[in-house]
Amino acid sequence: MLVVGDFMLDEYVHGTVERISPEAPVPVVVERSANHVPGGAGNVVRNLRALGAQVSVAGTVGSDEAGQRLREMMAKMGCDTTGLARLEGRPTTRKTRIIAARQQVCRLDREDLRPLDPDDRTALLEPLRREAKHLSAVIISDYDKGVVVRELIEECVALAREHNFFLAVDPQVTHFEHYRGVGVLTPNHHEAGRYLGRRLDSDDEVARGGAEILERLKARQLLITRGEKGMTLFRSDRPDCEHFPTMAREVFDVTGAGDTVISVFTLAVAAGASLEEAVFLSNRAAGLVVAHVGAATVSPDDLLAVLP
Repeated sequence: MLVVGDFMLDEYVHGTVERISPEAPVPVVVERSANHVPGGAGNVVRNLRALGAQVSVAGTVGSDEAGQRLREMMAKMGCDTTGLARLEGRPTTRKTRIIAARQQVCRLDREDLRPLDPDDRTALLEPLRREAKHLSAVIISDYDKGVVVRELIEECVALAREHNFFLAVDPQVTHFEHYRGVGVLTPNHHEAGRYLGRRLDSDDEVARGGAEILERLKARQLLITRGEKGMTLFRSDRPDCEHFPTMAREVFDVTGAGDTVISVFTLAVAAGASLEEAVFLSNRAAGLVVAHVGAATVSPDDLLAVLP
């Protein structure tokens, strides 16, 4: 598997709140602990490695402490980080979440949203071109941080057709028109609705909207995640969509749930599962991770424990 996209460092600062600041009407959080995990496309890597997949990457980090930490963490997970380019003058994307009493108080982001320079983009594609004939699947993790642009997507689509690997995209609304011809898109219903310019809440609205997106983008499949209403799968070779009810029992934090869905779905398809089996497994996995605070992952044993 190869993951290409926006890699970032997620920082979680845990503390307690006992008073309101005299300087402004905001809580004073007393820091008790902090931890770091790969975020964005890095969280897709975490999910895939937790399930035992062999993973390499194509992306960028800054020439800073956060980038070095991110690279070391992914290497420690057993990921091939050769394709993670270090760029001067561009910081590693970092999201710092302040958490008290299991609730996010605020989030501090450090990022540079400018599109990559053409030379940097060309270098980014090298790992993909080099490994294409050996890949089972590629996941594009698009967080709109400047890495995933039209040229990169078109190159991925062309290579997928040439080498017959499965291409999955966790999309951004602003880039929807660029995703033509991919294997599967996995937007949530808010993203799908914003692309179409209308709300997609009911089953009928989702059914009509999903069919329109599938036709516009000529994708092979579309999987719309719908929170407490589950997921809906669309296939280019079938006229009707399929609704799958949610498997979540408790929801504490949806951070990273989309990463889990695309990771489990794509890995299942690459391993030979049917589309229905892939949706079932990713639905189960999403139900497990949202019961945790912060971006969580699932193992094969976790999934086996909740299968009927």
